[in-house]
Amino acid sequence: MLTVIDIATIRNTLPTISRGLEKYVKIMGEFRKCDVAKDLMFQRTYKGFYRMRRNQNFCQCYFGYMEAHKTIIPAFGNVLLFLYESTSRIEPSFSSKMLATINPEMPVWDVNVLSNLSIRPPRPYHKERLKATVDTYSVLLDWYAGYVETQNARDVIGVFDEIYPDSQITNVKKIDIALWSLGEKK
Repeated sequence: MLTVIDIATIRNTLPTISRGLEKYVKIMGEFRKCDVAKDLMFQRTYKGFYRMRRNQNFCQCYFGYMEAHKTIIPAFGNVLLFLYESTSRIEPSFSSKMLATINPEMPVWDVNVLSNLSIRPPRPYHKERLKATVDTYSVLLDWYAGYVETQNARDVIGVFDEIYPDSQITNVKKIDIALWSLGEKK
């Protein structure tokens, strides 16, 4: 599992994400100000940023649940289960993105992030895929909890703050974006 992020590489990749960072900051700024279940402009921005290409039923369930949980932060497993029961889809990535929007201290399940950390997601036909998905997210949470305390994490955050001094995003999100940008570079 990746325990050190190359600072020189991060210094080169982070400048390429400025437009995406602007969109993320906009989403986070609007999230608490609007009713995300009804605000189609918010939904369009969110879906575009996270590349959410799902049908209307999925989006209604998704944004309705997100709005209902703005102040009562759900566990990852609860979001995952709700979406599964409502849409018959196991959606770890979108579940984590919802959770990270509600609580920006939570990491996002992303193929680039998982790959960079050598975390393998459960196979699509795993007989206990819901439980295995929750367990995998727990591995991701554990990695972040340990990594954020390291000097390498402080260095990554420092480089991020040099490049984007006014971003006003959480350290977890800075690390998240750094890991994601490494995957985009490949």
